[in-house]
Order: sequence, then structure tokens, then C-alpha cells
Amino acid sequence: MTTIKTRYGAASTALALLLPAMACGQAMPPAAQNDSAAARPRSGLTLQDFTSRRERRVLAADTDGDGKVSRAEYLAAATGGKGDPARRFARLDRNDDGMVDRQEIASMLTRRFARLDTDHDGVLSPTERFAARKSARRVAPEA
Repeated sequence: MTTIKTRYGAASTALALLLPAMACGQAMPPAAQNDSAAARPRSGLTLQDFTSRRERRVLAADTDGDGKVSRAEYLAAATGGKGDPARRFARLDRNDDGMVDRQEIASMLTRRFARLDTDHDGVLSPTERFAARKSARRVAPEA
């Protein structure tokens, strides 16, 4: 074992620790789990997941099936959210054509994702999502 350790370094040591555990179907030792943390995918919501979920939600208002959401469709479907639905629609409709298409939705969602991804790692962690929900629930003090 000493020859392997000095000859091949830490990689072979980690392999020597993992092989018996993998063969027996046992969990990796804690030290080996820490070494492979960088190789594991990060938990959280990627931009692709974030946009696809929300795009489907906005496009659900497309009652005529043309792939775009008109102002009338949007207002008819608007049941929640912050502020005036007409103002929200106006912010989404970047080219002022009275319709919101996939490109406009993707643009808005990309900007929102960048704002919520406070550590700029390309993934919305549970902590970042919690902070966004907490911020959205905050109500302005009454005058």
C-alpha cells in the first residue's frame, strides 16, 4: 500500500478506499465523500429549469393557441402576483405589440434569474429561493 501511495499519490489512495465500498454496495467513507463533492452536480434550480417552468405558466394563458399571449388573455388569466396585472403585462411586452411571445418571456426570466442568483454561480440555491420568496412577501408599511 505504501508503494501505491507514494507512486500514484492521493488519487490511488482514494480509489483504494472506494473500491471495497463500491463492491459491497456500501456508502463511501466520509473522507471520500468530501473529495467527490466537486464532481457532484449542484443542487438548486438552473436557468433552463427556471425559465421552462415559468414560461409554461405564462403561456397557459394563451387560449387561442397562437403561441403568444395577448393583453386580454393575460388579464383574464391574471389571478395573483404583485401589483396591477396591466402594468405587469406592459413590462413583459417589450416591443409594445400587444402580445407577449416566448422571446419576451425568456428575456424577462433571464433578467429575473440573474437578479435572484446572488452568488452568480448559475444555480438558484434553496437559500436564494427562500430569500426571494421572503422578499416578495414583504409588504410596504402603511402610511
